[in-house]
Amino acid sequence: QYKLGQIGGGTLTHDLQSWWARVRGKEDPNTVIGTDARLFGKTFMALNGVDLTVYKGEALGIIGRNGAGKSTLLKILSRITAPTEGEIRLRGRVASMLEVGTGFNNEMTGRENIYMNGAILGMTRAEVDSKIDQIIEFSECGDFIDTPVKRYSSGMFVKLAFSVPPTWTARSW
Repeated sequence: QYKLGQIGGGTLTHDLQSWWARVRGKEDPNTVIGTDARLFGKTFMALNGVDLTVYKGEALGIIGRNGAGKSTLLKILSRITAPTEGEIRLRGRVASMLEVGTGFNNEMTGRENIYMNGAILGMTRAEVDSKIDQIIEFSECGDFIDTPVKRYSSGMFVKLAFSVPPTWTARSW
């Protein structure tokens, strides 16, 4: 259950941008001017009574209709968003492919975005260091990896964004 006004009602990308701004002590770039104050404090059911067990070595796909809570569940499991009720118990790591480019900050370089995504997934700098060459090679963005991604063509951006999650093996049990 979420309270309107506590989390973004937009895309996962916006939620991550807001989170990154909070971490850096900056103003939320997604603050809506003129938001209807009557909506704040009203509640709606995003998820309720979820009980999920995934065993070591299993892969899980989440399928459902629009608005069913798929992205919300993945954001909570990935610790991008905290639940307002209940608890999450994880051993290991959860890697979820939510949207291509989720978690990327346009002002940061390709390399910085790779490290930030690793941090979001709970990886240490050494773990990201061990995979960064593979990511850069797979994305074919080597000549531009230290350029802000806002300067990338849409094709380059998608290649880099798609190269990040598949190269990291999730361990969740």
